[in-house]
Amino acid sequence: MINQKIIIGLLAAVFVSGFTIPVAPAEERIYDEVVGIDKYGNVESLIMEKPKVGLSKHEIYHYDILTVHFYNINNLDADSLYMRVYKNGKVYLSFGMVADIPFLQDQENENILKAVYLPDWNESAGYYEIKLFYRGKRLETDGKIIFSLKRRVLPEIKKGISIVDLETNNSIKNKKFTGPSGLETDYSAIISWAKFMKADALWILSGETTSFKRRGKDDFPWDPGPLENLDLLKKLAAREELDIGAYVMSFYVPGKLGVPERYEPGLGYNSEKDYLFRSRHISLGSEKRISDIIDLVKSFQNDPEIKYIGLDFIRTGRADGYELAGSVIDETNIVTPVDWNKYSTEDKIKWFANKIEVEKDSIIIEKWRWWRARKVALITKRIIREAHITKPVWVFTLAWNHGKEHGQDPVMFFDAGVSIDAVMLYEANSQQFSRLLKHWKNYISDGEGNIIIGNSIDYKLLDSDTLNPPQELFRRNIAGYKNIIRGGNATGIFIHDLARAFWGRRGGFSIEDYAVAHISSVYSLKKDLQVEDFVFDIYVNSIEEHEYGTLETRGFIDIKYTGKVPINRIQVELFSPRDQTSITYFMDDPPKYSSECKIDKLEPSESKKIGFSMITDNNIPYESIRFKIEIGDDREYYTTKLLKLIGLEKIVKK
Repeated sequence: MINQKIIIGLLAAVFVSGFTIPVAPAEERIYDEVVGIDKYGNVESLIMEKPKVGLSKHEIYHYDILTVHFYNINNLDADSLYMRVYKNGKVYLSFGMVADIPFLQDQENENILKAVYLPDWNESAGYYEIKLFYRGKRLETDGKIIFSLKRRVLPEIKKGISIVDLETNNSIKNKKFTGPSGLETDYSAIISWAKFMKADALWILSGETTSFKRRGKDDFPWDPGPLENLDLLKKLAAREELDIGAYVMSFYVPGKLGVPERYEPGLGYNSEKDYLFRSRHISLGSEKRISDIIDLVKSFQNDPEIKYIGLDFIRTGRADGYELAGSVIDETNIVTPVDWNKYSTEDKIKWFANKIEVEKDSIIIEKWRWWRARKVALITKRIIREAHITKPVWVFTLAWNHGKEHGQDPVMFFDAGVSIDAVMLYEANSQQFSRLLKHWKNYISDGEGNIIIGNSIDYKLLDSDTLNPPQELFRRNIAGYKNIIRGGNATGIFIHDLARAFWGRRGGFSIEDYAVAHISSVYSLKKDLQVEDFVFDIYVNSIEEHEYGTLETRGFIDIKYTGKVPINRIQVELFSPRDQTSITYFMDDPPKYSSECKIDKLEPSESKKIGFSMITDNNIPYESIRFKIEIGDDREYYTTKLLKLIGLEKIVKK
């Protein structure tokens, strides 16, 4: 074979089927570069027409797929064409740790090749450049092929926000409740407890579809209980200046009868017997369900008494959603068998599910997780847009691997228009809790999202070798807000939920015990965020066991006031332990001793240091000290010190 010069027509600015490249026109250039060598050692030659390349977008968000189309391929060896993505001169991997992104045959047009760039989880924003390669050689272009990866500008959320939620499907109208006073009352106790917990908002389950009873195709999709509860509580909350949030259980259907016939179900896969089955999740592809959610949240948007709108179960299950296989495969360029077009729809779904459930194909699993998170983000974006929502929108996100195992991603949510991500740090024991925090801290940084964290009132999950469940709730809240974000703290804390507080697994502890744990952790967060002008800290110096059978705990209370106007009538009170306990306070120089701690007045920038000695029967175990502080008639604080966490679990005997 005679060696020939290789003539390659290079890229110019084009417009093809709605796709464009931001490069200026330039003359075709000729290159004397070796493209390849055949099996006989001869130099191969290739004469190409000027190729046409198009980008689907020039600006993308983290949920977007950037598609690059290569036109007029003629006799081009598609297996030898690939692209790389660069930022600041360095190669950036596409999702799944792929550097050389292949071009595959377009399913709809055999004369077009396409490659897709999937932004990796929480990829850094900025400008990126695409470079094309053929058989290892760079295809020079007449201009740079540039796109940008963006982040949505986040709305400002109150720092240190405190949220209480209520999740029950049953009507609260005729139920009896115990309020913070200890007296039996009606559902107004829900508002009273939310106010006791210093909540800025009460978030209420307001839209749920269950299948405990059979539903017809044309039946109203929403259960009456949650909607009635919203109507009852929003009127009371308005009088108490408590904001109300209404949320929808989006794609999960509790109940023995499964997904109603009104909607397409998500499909799971039984790998042992090789069959597909209906799951209890509605398919993310169910247009009717998305339409029903839009109609419902539109009514929340139009209700002036509702201040927040939320989406729960905005995801698939861990192992269902396989009915969406065709879209995933096509959009993420998953390589399929050569006879793929001969597969039936069911066989395609089974092939895909088998890759995940049986073969554990790591690349396909990650693409599946990423694509579901993209799908959920786009549904969320559509809901916000079509319901014309201007109020803050929050989502509940599962905590494991920042939600990606179930098709959720906080960064994609924020890009889609979400204002708050409520991360559920529950359904985990103590060891699991520590692991899931690492997933988050290694993932999201300060300023990348409004994250609030929450734990559930459930003594079986709030396990600890040393702390009781309310104390463990406090500990997890502190660890949660301090460690969920790299370089910062969470924005707020929520407690899940008042239904569990009234009727759930409290483990013999009172609602007040859990409520004070929540209040104390929110107060600690506000201090760390420097949004609290009254700073109150407890310091314990020693715990001594006396011969006559008592424990003496010595320490001091440090008060700093940074407000702009004086405050009057400050009273400090020991909240726990209380039984068989006496306390003596001493302050000033020379010290004045008293069983009460009252301060008449604090000026701006004034500080006080108050010593205390607490005597307790040593047969009463306690692992924490809690104080309550009242300022006048309108301010009240609770603060907690966990003794086990400051190295004082060892008692000094006297």
